[in-house]
Amino acid sequence: MSKSLPTNILNYCDDDFYELVKQKCGSDVVEFLKVLNISSVQSLLGVNNLFEWLEFNSEKLRIIKNKLAFQHDNGFIEVRWGVRTSLERFIRDLRAASDGDQDVTEQVVSQTDRMTLSSDFLQKHPVLKSLINLYQTIDSQNHENDLENPSFLTSLLDNISNNLCRSKNAYRYNDYVLRFAVSLYVQGGKNAYEFVRLNIPGALPSISTLQRLAINTELRITEADFRFDSLATHMNTVETNISFASEDCTAVVKKISYDNATNSFIGFTTPLKNGLPIPLHYQTESFEQLRDWFLNKDCSPLLNIHMIQPITRTDMSSNPFLLSAYGTDSEYKSIDIIRRWTWIFEQTMLKNIRIVGYSTDGDPKYLRAMRLATGFFASLSNIKLNSHNDAFHIKIPKNWSWYFLYDRQLFLCFQDATHLCTKLRNRLLSSTANMLIGNRHISLDCLSTLINKFSKLHHNLVKSDIFPKDRQNFNSCIKICSDDVIKCLLNIPNTEGMIIYLRLLRSIMIAYIDKETVFIDRLYHAWFSVFLSRWWRGCLEIPRSFNTPTRLSQDNIYAALRTIDLAGLGENTYEYGIRSTLMKQQSSSSNPYGSPSIPYASPSNPYASPSIPYASPSWNRS
Repeated sequence: MSKSLPTNILNYCDDDFYELVKQKCGSDVVEFLKVLNISSVQSLLGVNNLFEWLEFNSEKLRIIKNKLAFQHDNGFIEVRWGVRTSLERFIRDLRAASDGDQDVTEQVVSQTDRMTLSSDFLQKHPVLKSLINLYQTIDSQNHENDLENPSFLTSLLDNISNNLCRSKNAYRYNDYVLRFAVSLYVQGGKNAYEFVRLNIPGALPSISTLQRLAINTELRITEADFRFDSLATHMNTVETNISFASEDCTAVVKKISYDNATNSFIGFTTPLKNGLPIPLHYQTESFEQLRDWFLNKDCSPLLNIHMIQPITRTDMSSNPFLLSAYGTDSEYKSIDIIRRWTWIFEQTMLKNIRIVGYSTDGDPKYLRAMRLATGFFASLSNIKLNSHNDAFHIKIPKNWSWYFLYDRQLFLCFQDATHLCTKLRNRLLSSTANMLIGNRHISLDCLSTLINKFSKLHHNLVKSDIFPKDRQNFNSCIKICSDDVIKCLLNIPNTEGMIIYLRLLRSIMIAYIDKETVFIDRLYHAWFSVFLSRWWRGCLEIPRSFNTPTRLSQDNIYAALRTIDLAGLGENTYEYGIRSTLMKQQSSSSNPYGSPSIPYASPSNPYASPSIPYASPSWNRS
């Protein structure tokens, strides 16, 4: 570097830069650089031939051109000798300074093993001591073979330190950081990811980088495309070929976007053919066609998603797999759902994957599709799924008059238990549904009285639990049917119907949601909820002589409860006294939904409630 130039010359800009140019080349050159909007050393070094700009005819350059150069009659421009030499020498010194700085940087990097840090420098940056101690600890704990597989922490620290020594457009990220970034974005969402990225510079790539990473790999999903090949790969990684499928819709913001990877437009309602979405339907090169779509086609208000949950033989749960997603307006029939489920089943069978059942929410179309597919008090005239070659067979005892499923099923159907619980809770919030069991009404007035009469220490309820703003709030379902709430309701008159209703809700949670429930309790509570629903339905079908209100709750919840009947019970009596083969004489022709007397407390579940007035005889474990 020239001794006449400052050591930090490469960082000069604006006034400092113009003052230095004035000292080296004169005020006319400063005026020339200002006209060209060159305000820093870096911008000056980026220009190959500065004097070429004098050849342009411009009003702003005309005056400065007369000061810096001679203009001949034939239009040839000759820069004054003193101006040329001084400016070229100045630029040459700047380039030498830039090259020297690069050499110094490379020398420092190459000699880091022999670098000696002074005590003053360590005191000024105490974090260096902590980093040295950290890496010494890591080296002492790891073996030599572990050096090839560094931990994520060391990879992240190295990535941050390397990036902070570069310009922002030269940041690089190793594979460990990229995988962590993708996981953070998926688990935490966009806002959480941006918060972490902005507060830890150099640690995480931008969202656009993650999107390009997904495009360059097989993570990209095309609308209405069913990824059966990727599903087969995923099932092989978890070492199983048995799975459970689910389908549900979620509301989305209506928006049309262009996908340059498929040259198609996304956001319109995807049309169905035989119940199957048509992929790449909105693909065109015609502007007239696009305008017609915007004028006549509806934006999809819903996103329909198909998920596959592998069923493994180990205790470790496997991640679900996103099979397909597409926009929809929910304008389809139950037969379309059955065709779609059957097609998915057959396609997965070609990949040696067995779907044992489908799960969805309690939409009436899906409930009817479940009943038609399983032959549960409904049948298809032209499609016999129970005669399919891949249907499984369960031997049902002849004396099981209370068991209504066919012994051959292509797949089972199951309503999502969380949706069912929230639906039961939301029915309490209805201002039009009038529910009762016998002559006891079921309403939130019982819980309101409970909150006003008893301290929160006894029941742990607040007003927001019985009047939630979020109708899908599952935590409020757990709180309103707790044992403490039921104990307090026993001290309030005329709450027997509400207690039975909460016990029904509680049994569904124990049987289908609580992962800690043992098998015998899960079996008991599953059938308890089914038989209680059948008994309740039978009570509602009794003639009006019992002064039954004219407006009762609809059958949708009951139909949903019936879809959770279990299949394939054995003819054994368990050690707790549960008779799995329930007695035929306990149902009659007058009440086809009759059920045996079942107590309200299970043999071993810690959530069991105390005995209540309408409970059956107490449990006998002897």
